[in-house]
Amino acid sequence: MILNESENVIFADTEEFDQVLTLPLQGVIDAALSKIGLTTYRVGSGFRPTTGMYSGDLDLQVDLDQIINHFNAQPDPSKKGDSVDSASRRALAAYMNKLGFQTNQKGINVFVRAPLNGKFYQVDLECIRKAGKVSRYHQHNIPAGSTYKGVGKQLILAMLAKEKGFVYSAWEGLYKRTPDNKKGELVADDWDEMAKLLLGSQFTGDDMDSVEAIMAALPATQAQELLARAKADKNWKERKPRTESIRVGTNEWFRNMLNRL
Repeated sequence: MILNESENVIFADTEEFDQVLTLPLQGVIDAALSKIGLTTYRVGSGFRPTTGMYSGDLDLQVDLDQIINHFNAQPDPSKKGDSVDSASRRALAAYMNKLGFQTNQKGINVFVRAPLNGKFYQVDLECIRKAGKVSRYHQHNIPAGSTYKGVGKQLILAMLAKEKGFVYSAWEGLYKRTPDNKKGELVADDWDEMAKLLLGSQFTGDDMDSVEAIMAALPATQAQELLARAKADKNWKERKPRTESIRVGTNEWFRNMLNRL
């Protein structure tokens, strides 16, 4: 069993998986959600699955307004600050539970323990508005061998937007920046339009799909300065080399430990 090294592991027995399983795993979720008219959008590194690359979970986005319209869930008066949004995400989790999936709902996510070929894998359903458009912001095309993660792309875009007089929201789009550094009016929420505003009229959204792509689109000096500032940010993270680890506490782990004595 391969240790699930994802930073957001929810279930004790889910495993990392070769990205060759991405589409079949999405199919397991789609089979359940299509029954109620919901569509999933792949995001993260799973957007362009690569055989031999491993993921700790599969990130899918689902349109929150469609969830709200289907379940018509109402806030729980006993929960302080509860909202229709939160109630609707809980309703989606309850629906998946009824179909036999184990779930956990936290924040904007409904986490699902999904079965495939006799094993279990974690799927993160991000329930957000405008998922059809916003999912494009999170569909990374990270070059082979890169140590940079999607969060690096988002940090650099936020910094670049500030330099251009905008506020970048990874969940909403590009806003004008007000004098007090707040979001003003929405300028663009289409990925290609945002690329033209941030990088130049000759560029498209494909030029913002990775740290490397953004760096290549910018003048060298500006690119190096942006990258240095992003790496200094507390939220910056890089990929770690993957190892064939065994989940601590499993029978296989105990056998390996005994063999070393």
